[in-house]
Amino acid sequence: MKKSLVGLSILALAAGAHAQSSVTLYGRIDNGFTYWSGRADGHLVGMETAGFGESWWGITGAEDLGGGTKAIFKLESGLNTLNGGVNNGSFFGRHAYVGLTNDKFGTFKMGNLGAGEIQQDSWDIDPQLMEAYSISELVRGRNYPQAGNGLEYTSPTFGGLTLKGQYDLTNNPNGWNTAASSSGISGSGPNQLGGAQGRTDGIKAMYNAGDLELLAIYDETRDPNGRFSNVYVNSRSVLAGGTYVWGPFKAFVGYQHLSAPDASLAGYGVAAGTLPSGVSVPTAVDHEWLGLQYTASPFLNVTSGVYHANANKGNGNATMYTLGASYNLSKRTLLYTELAYLHNSSTSNIGLGNGYADPYGPNGNQGGSAGNIAPNYGHSQFGMVSGIMTTF
Repeated sequence: MKKSLVGLSILALAAGAHAQSSVTLYGRIDNGFTYWSGRADGHLVGMETAGFGESWWGITGAEDLGGGTKAIFKLESGLNTLNGGVNNGSFFGRHAYVGLTNDKFGTFKMGNLGAGEIQQDSWDIDPQLMEAYSISELVRGRNYPQAGNGLEYTSPTFGGLTLKGQYDLTNNPNGWNTAASSSGISGSGPNQLGGAQGRTDGIKAMYNAGDLELLAIYDETRDPNGRFSNVYVNSRSVLAGGTYVWGPFKAFVGYQHLSAPDASLAGYGVAAGTLPSGVSVPTAVDHEWLGLQYTASPFLNVTSGVYHANANKGNGNATMYTLGASYNLSKRTLLYTELAYLHNSSTSNIGLGNGYADPYGPNGNQGGSAGNIAPNYGHSQFGMVSGIMTTF
């Protein structure tokens, strides 16, 4: 009888311990159609993925350690759900971290922060919430960096204020800022998410007072040589903005300054003589935007935004106008559409590709050869995406 009681007690303890842990499988799938005109190689009618947001799947978990502290982990993979490919440079390129969290002391993470690089938090003040045409277009993907070998701390919220800091090591014994090899830190290189990257770091402050939200982020990403050589990829970024809600409306405003004092033709992968007369590689970009969101009903949401960027060294300016809408079919599934018109000045050729497929610029994408998806200099682009997203 005593042995039976001991056995039952062990089973009860095991069941109790199991109840303090949780593992969740989750994900989302986003597919649709696109129309894209004004490309140097013509216009496109086709399928698209990630019009509203990138498709992904992942596993997340937590274990209660007692005293209000939990061990946490996340493994997350980005997907191209049109061809089954893996995005973000590697299988768990979006996230692969472990950490600790406590309501009183904050949250600490370490591992591949991936798509959680601190600059990506700027979506919170983007009128289009980083959909297909959003805050990242006019800075050619600069707001979509990645970072591996990361350490991150997020404070508890004090009086509406939350602080976050990140530091991403390179594991290079011969250079604190530089990548050890081409397979160093998993970051963002021109046309290659998951490519080599030097040290990255950043800090964030967010203040939330109900209807008012303010955000500021300082972020820097270095190239494999530890330099700021490409204003759209390896640069310093200072970003600030906010949102304000009244009734069914939400207003957005933001400003971003990018700086790359070490910019060179090699940093952009551009050959000499391919840029228009009077144009050289930019070392700074100023980017401003404003927008309005209207919640027409619990099911229908309408968004709009105007974005403007000006690059120095003769690279001109560009303005993008956007209009979008989403309709909730259920708590997990929505339909969406978004339109964008992007106007370039005579020495600018920014496109709607946001740095993922098109060169990070500046570039010599003139003429009609296949793959020249940026516009010719001084030309405009129009884009439309429509699709469906479901989560699980």
